[in-house]
Amino acid sequence: MKKIWIGIGIISIIALFVGVSVYRASTKENIKVETTQLTKKEMTGNVMIPGTLELNQEQKVYLDPQLGEISEILVKEGDEIKKGTPLLKYVNEQLTLEKEQNQLAIDSSYIRINQIKKQIENLEEKRKDLEKQIGKESAKKQIETEKSQLETEKKMANIELKQQLLQKEAIEKKLKELEVKSDIDGVVVQVNEDNIDHASQQSYIIHIANLQDYRVKGVISEYDSLKIKVNQPVTLSSDVIPNQKWKGTVTKVGLLPQVNDMMNQSNTAVQYPIEVKVEDTNITAKPGFQLIMEIETDRKKVNTLPLDAVKQEDGQHFVFIVESGKVTRKDVEIGIADEKSIEIKKGLNEDDFVILNSPTQLKVGMEVTVK
Repeated sequence: MKKIWIGIGIISIIALFVGVSVYRASTKENIKVETTQLTKKEMTGNVMIPGTLELNQEQKVYLDPQLGEISEILVKEGDEIKKGTPLLKYVNEQLTLEKEQNQLAIDSSYIRINQIKKQIENLEEKRKDLEKQIGKESAKKQIETEKSQLETEKKMANIELKQQLLQKEAIEKKLKELEVKSDIDGVVVQVNEDNIDHASQQSYIIHIANLQDYRVKGVISEYDSLKIKVNQPVTLSSDVIPNQKWKGTVTKVGLLPQVNDMMNQSNTAVQYPIEVKVEDTNITAKPGFQLIMEIETDRKKVNTLPLDAVKQEDGQHFVFIVESGKVTRKDVEIGIADEKSIEIKKGLNEDDFVILNSPTQLKVGMEVTVK
């Protein structure tokens, strides 16, 4: 009886092993995969770099002691103003005194010139009377010296008048500068009216900005500086404001690297300044926000595969293909990518069938069935 139970056990174990083998074999034969092939698609190459949002047009009015003392501020915070709008006025007693003195000098010169003209006219009358008495030539010789002296005095007086008139223009120009005007269209964003008495040449009194005109400034690497050009389109986004994007355009790429204290160190990466103009006027980000600049560097038609078809192992990208009903691995060289596809530069032929969503148990040499 004991031998019978041992025999039954041995037979059961053998049956179990046979069953497992049959199951594995049937499973291997029944693995079904979905395949795709290289597809031509227009894709764009992108460079993503951080940047800081700044006002593109702004004006800060600082205290200028040479103009005098501020007598009046003509705007308040929130005012919308046009270019040329008066912002504040200075009072300068010294300049006012110079203007009065200059005007007195001008009036005096006009009087002097008129007096000389009158003397010359009187001398001409005297010449006519002398001609009757001593003759034309004798009369001319008698008054010639006096007349020549008067003509010289007249010329000198006219020169002094011209100098005074030029001085008047300079004074008037300075007086106009006492009224500081806006250089741009914009909004008054700040007025430090309470601090006028304590203002310095380093602290501004009025700050004006065009709140419809922004730019983003950042830096790019040596490699990216060869790909990024002026007028390339840019997509802007912010981690602080999700689900919002704004359009921009590259307006400046620095020809020379950014200068800083670290440039002398051999291990410091060289960076080039870049500026992007924000095209959208409805941007909700504020000056100082950190934005991501996604710069479109090129647009071309390339061979692509879906992202989930490409695998990576030890830094090498590869795909599984079906060849004669079996799984084969091919290493590939990739290029640009978007949300769904990736460029395949090398490693595949157009007639290769690439496996999509390869199951974890998929191995090279395994037989598969294409759906």
